[in-house]
Amino acid sequence: MFFEPSIFGRPYLYSDSAAVSVSSRIVAALTVHLQENILYQALSEAVVRFPQLAVSASVSGSEYGFEPASGKIAVFRADDPDQPECFGDSRLGGYLFKVSYLHKTVYFDFHKSIADEYGMMTFAKSVLFRYLELSGYPVENDGTVKLMSGTYFPAEGDEPMEKLSDITASRPVWYMDADALRLPQKSGMDETVITVRIPLTKLRAGFEQISRTPVTYLAPVFSQAVSEMDDAAEGQGKYVVASIMVNLRPYFPAASLRPFCTPVYLAYNRKLTEYPYNTVLMSQKKLLEAQLKHDALAYSAERTAELAEKAVDCPETLEMKKERVSMMHEQMASHSTYSVCRVGNIILPDSMQRLVTDFYPVIPSGNQAFALSVVTYRGEIVVSISGKSDTLKVTRRFVELLGDNMIDAYISDCYAFSPMNYHP
Repeated sequence: MFFEPSIFGRPYLYSDSAAVSVSSRIVAALTVHLQENILYQALSEAVVRFPQLAVSASVSGSEYGFEPASGKIAVFRADDPDQPECFGDSRLGGYLFKVSYLHKTVYFDFHKSIADEYGMMTFAKSVLFRYLELSGYPVENDGTVKLMSGTYFPAEGDEPMEKLSDITASRPVWYMDADALRLPQKSGMDETVITVRIPLTKLRAGFEQISRTPVTYLAPVFSQAVSEMDDAAEGQGKYVVASIMVNLRPYFPAASLRPFCTPVYLAYNRKLTEYPYNTVLMSQKKLLEAQLKHDALAYSAERTAELAEKAVDCPETLEMKKERVSMMHEQMASHSTYSVCRVGNIILPDSMQRLVTDFYPVIPSGNQAFALSVVTYRGEIVVSISGKSDTLKVTRRFVELLGDNMIDAYISDCYAFSPMNYHP
């Protein structure tokens, strides 16, 4: 039952440090101005359709769990200076997500204990579809959206790690143990978010594969941009390492919307300034593909699950568990320089897609130098880059390097972002 937190989501309930990113955001921009009363109605129906997301955190002794959120759901204006800034605020009704809007844009902030980016994207798609339907727009479902009129499917709230119970796991030969460059972190929560777009119609011949495996093409370029920030890294024998969060559902099919991702690590071992792009690309591609085989992914997922369970499954006080979880997050962060979340292709019905112009996640950097999310939507690859320092400088260099290697890209937006924290 979904009132027991999932293996991958459970540690986030014990994370109340500003250094750990416990929330993510889904941004959706529409062609129409939003009406609060209709958005509220769509959201009210959604918390009935998705009961596994309509939960509150509960604590018994030193154990966190879930219980049905008993408060009233609410919608907030994103420009309200007095809106809730952390989960646990009574105005959220106990829910571990917040929905806010401004003009034509909706923001879904969610706690990582209840869902990953894929799960929350599914929820957001349903809310937006119902909003447009209630507003009188002629939208038709083609099977890619879960309708509010549909019933809750119990498998949506299952523990997804059960799918790996019969999978043979084996450790591949990879560079995950490379000494990762760690850049100084600024204190505080405020981040800069920059959106980079790569139009698929402008890709040169030979780059068609980028739409199917964008991380392979983009990670070495971003790693090069990051490496130029610290000239001493090479002398210290350190590598720029990307922690790539892999959605496990395409590899181990699961209907669950609960957290089901695991990190794999991609060390940048050949520089774009020393080798042709195709040589660097092939090297990175082989390193990543070795980790995306079923047995290797199962190994990575089981190792992540073992770390999570070890941090919280112990007869200790609540404060001691929080300390152990904090150490776990720091241990995992120490393996890489920055993180990448590849959500995949955003698929919406055609009638809905023409009314939703933007749809992408924003991942806070937390205790990493930067965090990237990568989606493909409406004929573009959209890369959202978050960071607390030098974000614009690194992103400009990233776009410049893409252009140098015949990939047209441009910066389309830059704004401040304050991730939600959690104070249980």
